[in-house]
Amino acid sequence: MKKLLWIVVLLAIASLAAATAAIPELAWRAQLLGMQATGRIQDLGWLELLRMLPPGSGYYLQDLSETGNPFTSIVNIRTKPEDVAAGAQVYHARCSVCHGAGAGGGGTGPALDGATTRRRDSDWALYRTITRGVPGTQMEGIPLPDAQVWQVIAYLRSRQQQRDHNTANTAASAAMPAPPPVGPERLVGARDEAAHWLTYSGAYDGWRFSKLAQIDRTNANRLQLKWIVQTDVGDGLFETSPIVNGEVMYVTEPPETVRALDASSGRQLWSYRRALPATLPLCCGRVNRGVAVTGDRVVVGTLDAHLLALDARSGKLLWDSTVADARDGLSITSAPLAVKGLVIVGVAGGEFGVRGFLDAYDAATGRRVWRFYTVPGPGEAGHESWQGDSWKTGGGATWLTGSYDPKLGLLYWGVGNPSPNYNGDGRAGDNLYTASVIALDVDSGKLRWHFQFTPHDVRDWDANQIPVLVDAPWMGRMRALLLLANRNGFFYVLDRETGKFLSAKAYVTQEWALGIDAETGRPRANPAVLPTPEGVVSRPSIYGGTNWQSPSYNPLTGLLNVPFFEGTRIIFKDREPPKHTPGQAFWGGMHQARSPTETFFTGIRAIDPATGEPRWEHRNPPRTEWWRTGGLLSTAGNIIFTGDDRDLYVVDATDGRELWRVGVGGRVNANAVTYLARGEQRLTIAAGRMLMTFGLPEAAADAARPAQAGSR
Repeated sequence: MKKLLWIVVLLAIASLAAATAAIPELAWRAQLLGMQATGRIQDLGWLELLRMLPPGSGYYLQDLSETGNPFTSIVNIRTKPEDVAAGAQVYHARCSVCHGAGAGGGGTGPALDGATTRRRDSDWALYRTITRGVPGTQMEGIPLPDAQVWQVIAYLRSRQQQRDHNTANTAASAAMPAPPPVGPERLVGARDEAAHWLTYSGAYDGWRFSKLAQIDRTNANRLQLKWIVQTDVGDGLFETSPIVNGEVMYVTEPPETVRALDASSGRQLWSYRRALPATLPLCCGRVNRGVAVTGDRVVVGTLDAHLLALDARSGKLLWDSTVADARDGLSITSAPLAVKGLVIVGVAGGEFGVRGFLDAYDAATGRRVWRFYTVPGPGEAGHESWQGDSWKTGGGATWLTGSYDPKLGLLYWGVGNPSPNYNGDGRAGDNLYTASVIALDVDSGKLRWHFQFTPHDVRDWDANQIPVLVDAPWMGRMRALLLLANRNGFFYVLDRETGKFLSAKAYVTQEWALGIDAETGRPRANPAVLPTPEGVVSRPSIYGGTNWQSPSYNPLTGLLNVPFFEGTRIIFKDREPPKHTPGQAFWGGMHQARSPTETFFTGIRAIDPATGEPRWEHRNPPRTEWWRTGGLLSTAGNIIFTGDDRDLYVVDATDGRELWRVGVGGRVNANAVTYLARGEQRLTIAAGRMLMTFGLPEAAADAARPAQAGSR
C-alpha cells in the first residue's frame, strides 16, 4: 500500500512538471518536489521544503533544483538590523548559557564567533545544528519558530563579522603603544596625570578641572581644528565624554558602538558594535555618555541594560552582564565609574515607573557585588515616605555618573524624579530617595546618609547633577564639602561626611519655593504654582536651572562654574493619576512652551561657594530652541571651554570675558575633555554628529610647553 502511494505521488509530480514546463517559476518548484520525492536532496525535510517553496516565502530555491545541495543554495532570509537585534535576544535567552555571552564561548559549548565556524558552516548547516542538534553531544535541537532560527543565525554572523573587524583593528592597534593599565591608584591620582583623562569627570571629585596650562587666556583666541571624526549616530544624541589613556581615546557612538581612536589623529584603532533590540522604551533619545577604564579593560553600559567589558587593546568582548530587563523601560545611558576594582553603574527609566537602583560589579568577572534600591521597600528606612504600593513604580533613576571620596570610602550619586512625573496624587509623601543625593559605602552599598532637595517632586526636577567634592573653609574651619547646583534652581552646600545641610541659595530665577529652612534645608513650597490640569507656569522650567551637563570647579579661583538656563515651561497635570503598564510612559501630565517665540537664556554663572552669590556671568544670545548646551571644562590656563547651540567658545575663568568662539554647525550637547597628544594640549568635544579636537598652532604650542602644569 505504501509503495502504491509513492507511485501515485510520483505520477502527480511528473504530471505537474509536464503541465508547468512552460512556466519557469513553477517548473523548478515541481522539479524540486520530484527531487525530494526521489531522495536526490539530502539533509532537507519535507516540512522544511514545503515552508520554503511557495512564492512570497522569501526563499529562492532555483539553485537548489540545479545543485541538489541545500548547504550551498539555502541562505538566510532575515538579515536586517532588526533581525540581528531580535536574534540577539533569542540567543541570550536560549544559547548563551552554553556558548557564552556574545557567542564567545565560556560555557559547555564552543565559541560560535570564531574562524572555524565562519569558514566551514553555511547558513543551512547552522540552521540544521540549531533545529536538530548534534548527535553524540550535549547540543540538542531547539524548538524555535523558523523566523527566530534565522534571526539567531543573523546575530551569529554579526558576531563573526565583529570578530573579523576586531582582528583587522588589532593589526592597526598593534602599531600604537599599548595603553597603560589603569589600576585603582591611577584613578585615585587621576588629576595629577593631566596628560590623560581617566574618569568621566577627570577625577573622582567631579571638578572637571585639568592642570594643563599650554592653552591659556593669552593664546586661546588662536585655537584651530586639529582633527575631526564624523560619526553615524542616527536618531541618537552625541553626548559622549571621551576617556584618554596614553595615546588612545575611547568614545561611545550611540546607540551601540564603542570606538578606540588615536588621540593624536582621530584614526580608528578598533570598534565594537552591539546588536540592540529593534524597539526599546526610551525616555529621552538613544544616548550614551561614555565608558570607564579599569585594569586592561573598557566598561560600557548599553541601552538594553547590559554592562559590557571590552579588552582595551583590541575591543574584544570579555564579559556581558545583564543589569535589568529593558522591556520594563530600564536602560543605561551614563558612563560607569570604576572604583577599587568595582564598576559602579546607574540606570535610566524613571519615566516608565521603574524602581531605580545603583549597582556595583566586579571589574574582573562581571559578577554583581551589591545593589542599592533608591526607592526603599517594606521594612527599609524611608519606605514610609510612599503611599501604599506606589513605591513599586516610584522612579528614582540614577542616570548620571556620580563622584567618590577615597578617604571616606563614600560614593555620592544623584537620584532622579519620582514617577509619575507630574501627578503626585497617588504617591503622597516625600518619596525618598528621589530628587536626592545619596552617600553609599563603596564596599557594601549601604546608605550612610541622604539629602533630599525637592520632596514630593511634581516638576521632573531630579537630582542627576554631578556632586562636586571640595575641602574648603566653612564658618572658620576646614570642612569636607559637597557642592551641587540643583535642577530646582538652588545651589546647595552640604557636609559630605555627615550629609548635614549648610546652605542653599537660588542661582537662577525661581518661583516654586517661598524659602529654604535654615536648619534642615527643606523647601517651603509655594502652593500657588503647583501643577494643575489647566496648566501652570513653572520657573525654572522642567529642564531646571541646570541639567545633566557638567559644572566645573576651579581651585585657582575657588569658584564653581555652572551651566545655567533661564526660562519657563507650562506644566499640565492629568486629572487622575495614570495607571502603570510596564514599558509604557508614566508621566501623569505634560509640558509645553508658553509660546513658540518665547526666548530663554543659557550661559555660565561662577558661584562663590562661601556665599552662594555669583561672582560673574557669561550669557549667550537668547534663543527659542531646545535647552541643549555644553558641559564645562576648566584648566590651569584659567580658561573655561564649552559650547552652546551650534557654537564652541572659551571664556576667561576669572571674569567670564569671552576669548574665542567658532560656529561648528552641529548642536553642542556634551562635555569637553583635555589631554596631551604627543606633548601638545588638546580640547575634544562632541558637536552634532562630529567629534572635534582643537589645539594651538605648532609654534604657539611649542612656546607654551614650559607653562605645562602638573602633567605626567
